Amino acid sequence: MADVVLKDVTKIFERNIIAADNISFEVKDKEFVVLVGPSGCGKSTTLRLIAGLEELTEGEIYIDGRLVNDIPPKDRDIAMVFQNYALYPHMTVYHNMAFGLKLRKYPRREIERRVHEAAEILGITDLLNRKPKALSGGEQQRVAVGRAIVRKPKVFLFDEPLSNLDAKLRVQMRAEICKLHSHLEATIIYVTHDQVEAMTMGQRIVVMRDGVIQQIDTPLNLYNRPANKFVAGFIGSPTMNFIQGTLSKDWRGGLSFSDGVIKLGLPRRHNRRLQSYVGRELILGIRPEDILNPRFGKSTPETVTIWAKVEVIEPMGNETFLYLNTGSTSLVARFSTTKIPRVGEEMKLMVNMSKCHFFDKDTEIALL
Repeated sequence: MADVVLKDVTKIFERNIIAADNISFEVKDKEFVVLVGPSGCGKSTTLRLIAGLEELTEGEIYIDGRLVNDIPPKDRDIAMVFQNYALYPHMTVYHNMAFGLKLRKYPRREIERRVHEAAEILGITDLLNRKPKALSGGEQQRVAVGRAIVRKPKVFLFDEPLSNLDAKLRVQMRAEICKLHSHLEATIIYVTHDQVEAMTMGQRIVVMRDGVIQQIDTPLNLYNRPANKFVAGFIGSPTMNFIQGTLSKDWRGGLSFSDGVIKLGLPRRHNRRLQSYVGRELILGIRPEDILNPRFGKSTPETVTIWAKVEVIEPMGNETFLYLNTGSTSLVARFSTTKIPRVGEEMKLMVNMSKCHFFDKDTEIALL
């Protein structure tokens, strides 16, 4: 396997559409990196640039230490699995998986060995004599992955390979691809718009927006320490709650945040970092799980109490999402399923301010 390095990579399409804007990052040997972001953010274009399917406007791409800017896709020693599996309908599974090796004139016995080895890894040995129309979506996806595996490339590129599958099968195939990564010890770059896929699969995640990298980090660091408001809102489900308000200082020197209706006192340890923002408008972020039901939690110096009206209840089985209104802003809370209030009821809530985030109102950069 090999590492992949992008240096100041830019791709500009006609009419000055910037799909990738000065992108730089490194994927280490045997690492699983996920590119994630909303539709149109440039993640698939970046993957196609690595594969050689799009031509660079500026920058450099290295695979295993070799500059590949002018090297055609077939000579980059990569294998790509697309959203559309592109299986040949007239060929059996065996011949679909063997086709690339035949074009490269591998010996027949070597082709047979590689195909059967990949089929065994993916659990599709009994499907080798079937044609694609006789396969389910998940089986077709395995065949597409198997076709990539037999080539034993330096780098695997996945472009939203699970988006055509139903929810249950997507969960299953996420686990299968992760197991495959461990088994092959492969370098994998994986593109998805689904942040749950990114969080559960990637060792590191590259979050993109409008062709620009917003943050590169591990899943937990992205969740707990987002670099800006976009990352904070994109990572996590339900999304982080945001409240716009003003920071003020009380007569004892403590800081509090208010949107005009609710007032939230801050833990003393935040004073030093936020002191210079007193009197300025900020954006507070709080995740749904940090809005607590006081019936099941004890008040601490780092929790504050607010009141809100329940507008919508979404039972999820093991938990329930409450959509609330404080009179000035809407919030989402994640509760256990026991003792849930009724729609229209006013209820007391505890907000865990030790887990709060603050963002600059103008730049949206994280302050805390």
